Amino acid sequence: MKRSIIALALAVASIAAHADYITDYVHAEVGAGVTRYGTENGRWYQENMPLNSVTNVAPEFSLGLTGPLVTRGRWGVDWHVDYTNLGRAAAACECTPIDDNYDLKSKRKKNTYAVDDAFFTGSGRAQGVVLSVEPYYWTHGVRLGVEAGAYVYRAAWTEYVAGWSQNQQMQKQSFELNDHSWNVAPVVGATVGNGRWTLAYRHYFMRLNANRATVPPVWNDADVLEVKFKF
Repeated sequence: MKRSIIALALAVASIAAHADYITDYVHAEVGAGVTRYGTENGRWYQENMPLNSVTNVAPEFSLGLTGPLVTRGRWGVDWHVDYTNLGRAAAACECTPIDDNYDLKSKRKKNTYAVDDAFFTGSGRAQGVVLSVEPYYWTHGVRLGVEAGAYVYRAAWTEYVAGWSQNQQMQKQSFELNDHSWNVAPVVGATVGNGRWTLAYRHYFMRLNANRATVPPVWNDADVLEVKFKF
C-alpha cells in the first residue's frame, strides 16, 4: 500500500512538473487587426465602369500558440502556430463580359465588340493556419522581431453573373461560379512589442495561388496590421 502511495505521489509530481514546463514554454496568443487585400483591375471588376465597387479592407483576427525555440539573453527565436482569418473581400461591377473589349491601361471600354454589359457580384475570404518562426532582439525595453513562415489556407470565392452573353444576338444567361481550394503561401513580417503586447505586420504572398484557381478570387497578395496579446 505504501509503495502504491509513493508511486502515485511520484506520478503526480511528474505530471505537475510537466505542466509547469508546458506553461513556461507554450503560450496562447490572440490578435485582431486589419487586412488590406491587393486587387487587380480586370479581375471581377473594371475601373470606371458603371456600378463598380471593390471591398478590399476587412477586419482580421487570429488565435494560436507560441513558444521559444532559442533563448539567449537579449535575443532568441520563437515559433508561432496561429489560426488566421483574413476577412471578407468583395467586388461588384456592370462590366463588359469580353476581356478584349476593355483597355486596362486607359481603364475604358473599347466598344470593339457589339455586346451588352453584364452584372458581376462576388465575395470570398481566406482563412487558415500560419506556421512561422520569429527571431527577435531586446533593446531599451522593446522587443524587435522579424517573422517568416507559411500560410496553409482555404481560399473561397463565389461569383454571381447576370445578363452574360458574347454578342447581342446570343441569349443572355445568368449563373453562379464557385471555387474553394487549399493553398500554401509564404508569409513575412515584422514585430515590435514588450513581450506581452505586440504590434505585428505580415505580408501574405497569395498571388500565384490566385492565378492558378479555376475561379480566382479578386485578391492577389494581402497586407495585415495586427495587435497581438500573449497569455
